[in-house]
Amino acid sequence: MKTFKHWRKQELVDTFGLRQKQQCDDLDDWLNSEESIPENTEHELVRLQQRLRERVYDWNEQELIVEFIALLLHQVDYRSDVYKTFANRKLKAEIDGHLVSGEVDWMLANGEYEPKAPYFCLHEYKKDKGADSDPLGQLIIAMAVAQAINDNTNIIYGAYVTGRFWYFLTLKNHEYCVSNAYDATRDDDIFTIFKILKKLKGIIEEMATEVI
Repeated sequence: MKTFKHWRKQELVDTFGLRQKQQCDDLDDWLNSEESIPENTEHELVRLQQRLRERVYDWNEQELIVEFIALLLHQVDYRSDVYKTFANRKLKAEIDGHLVSGEVDWMLANGEYEPKAPYFCLHEYKKDKGADSDPLGQLIIAMAVAQAINDNTNIIYGAYVTGRFWYFLTLKNHEYCVSNAYDATRDDDIFTIFKILKKLKGIIEEMATEVI
């Protein structure tokens, strides 16, 4: 049984028929966020952005999480009565006869103490794809497992971070879409990333309420 970190994009095509689409209305709807940013939050985002600009090339993965990603997620504030946040939790499911499992760095899911119905998966990386890693492939297989756990009834949302770059994804049936990169060190992109993450709150609230 291969864990998430051993899956590559080509294997997802060969094994499960998961293919990338260039146009997804669900992804476009998510990315086109008109969420407002309170003034105090805007100041905090600028402060976080400056910290990222100064240290992003020096941080390791854990430092990137602690010093930037976690603080950004805290500003979004994902507290809810209908879903919870979970970090480094294992997901497992059978997909087309293949048992797949692995840990998700961070997720939003239904479940009081353990993730039951996952809706959003986030993976964090210090560096982009290297010889021994395929962050996009690892995220997609995690999203596919989440989809299987949900009996393939919901769109699964995802994101992965490579240093300063953020990529957002949707998976529906056997097709996924990937956004262009958002550079968190670029002036406007930090606000766009925040708005996308904030809009996700409403999307997940609706999905989670349907499950209850």
